[in-house]
Amino acid sequence: MNQFHKAILLIFFTASMNAQSLEDVIRYSTPNLNGTARFTAMGGAFGALGGDLSALQVNPASSSVFEHSQIGISMNSGRNKINSNYYDTGFETSSNNFDFDQFGFVFVLKNSEVSPWSKISFSFDYQKKANFNSVFEAEGYNPNGIDIYFLNFAQGVALENFQTTQRESISELYSYLGENFGFDEQQGFLGYQSYMIEANLDEPLNTEYYSTVNPASNGYFHEYVTSRSGGINKYAFNFSGEYQKKYYFGLNLNSYNLEYIEQTDFYESNYSNTSALNSFRFNNKLLTLGKGFSFQIGAITKLTDQLRLGLSYESPTWFSIIEETEQFVASNDGSDIAVEPNVINIYPEYRFRTPSKYTGSLAYIFGKEGLISVDYTRINYDSANFNEPNDTYFQDQNDVIKNNLSTEGILKIGGEYRFGNYSLRAGYVKQNAFLKNFDNSGSIMSIGGGINFGGSSLDFSIASSDFNDQQQLFSSGLTDTINLKKDQLNFRFTYILKL
Repeated sequence: MNQFHKAILLIFFTASMNAQSLEDVIRYSTPNLNGTARFTAMGGAFGALGGDLSALQVNPASSSVFEHSQIGISMNSGRNKINSNYYDTGFETSSNNFDFDQFGFVFVLKNSEVSPWSKISFSFDYQKKANFNSVFEAEGYNPNGIDIYFLNFAQGVALENFQTTQRESISELYSYLGENFGFDEQQGFLGYQSYMIEANLDEPLNTEYYSTVNPASNGYFHEYVTSRSGGINKYAFNFSGEYQKKYYFGLNLNSYNLEYIEQTDFYESNYSNTSALNSFRFNNKLLTLGKGFSFQIGAITKLTDQLRLGLSYESPTWFSIIEETEQFVASNDGSDIAVEPNVINIYPEYRFRTPSKYTGSLAYIFGKEGLISVDYTRINYDSANFNEPNDTYFQDQNDVIKNNLSTEGILKIGGEYRFGNYSLRAGYVKQNAFLKNFDNSGSIMSIGGGINFGGSSLDFSIASSDFNDQQQLFSSGLTDTINLKKDQLNFRFTYILKL
């Protein structure tokens, strides 16, 4: 075969991939406070209120609460600050993003005839359900090194699988291992070719390996940088109706586009004088693309002229996902050694199901002066599932989900005060920890306001969020975690035009 710059291959052995793990479940299943400025200013507590384009995302009955047809668009500007802690060493990283992350419209049709169905509505809302854009860095000294990772994958593999022939390139052998053996052998190959590990015996059938490095007295120095981008876009197609001017019922059919890009740059140094290497770098890139579907049903009732009750159910989101990875290693033993296969590993499509959600809502309206609203959402995180019954790796991951995740709730409280054509708003969100062995709880506080011009309105919001998270370095061997504290500040503006 001739040398090539890019090789695209299909790997049928997905076991031990660094993707398709508990972290993916958390990433794709965790709700975010996104939407119109009015919605976010009030903490998203709209399940019993309706009358807002983003309220459709909570309760499909919301669209028939509208009195007039309207169209709206929102823009968001955010600042992300992430503080990492790795072996008692802290590091702070900041990044910014800007996006038009919401657009929707609703058409309200009022029944002029005598009928219990006084109003029906058709609506559409696009919303960025999740935004993955972030960067963080961690540094620290660890007694464990990356050599454990490569040794775990290399042990038991014949040495002849890691050595190129006279007419074979690094790229060709890396591709061959992926096509015929899978991810594990590729990792052992990278460790061997970069001189991080060596064979016990220089014989083709040798299957035992040892590390060529040892740490200095204070441990290995690690630098870990992760850059993420992409998001989940949700497209909600809605139908709703008002019955006897007291009851509201609605249905959403939702479509999703998922894109997630993660690039990690791992650097290790501070080796002892007896080590074969001076430094080591390991880069990984992951591209995840997916499409999904879910449905929602909901109802709102006026218990009195002031008091409203809302109930809604959101089905699991059924995703079909494909993933691609690229890898690169570089080491230094006095001269630079680069192992860059330039190969894109394309993995078979798999199916993933997020948890379902139940939301109960209560709102009290103080005439034209204002309102207060409370939502409580229950999510069975442990019911998330990789729907691949014939794949033992995915079944093992489902066991990991059940053992590490729990059923928890999200509380949302929002209020609005109106004076003339102006409004002031505030909201609060509390998300309980749903990881059994780590406190990944968080909260959001928001404020905002709006101006009603009669035929249109302009709203703004400021939301500050604070969440705890963890990042595992690698899937095997070097599995130490980085503790993350994520602070995010978002500014949103929404313009609404009444039709």
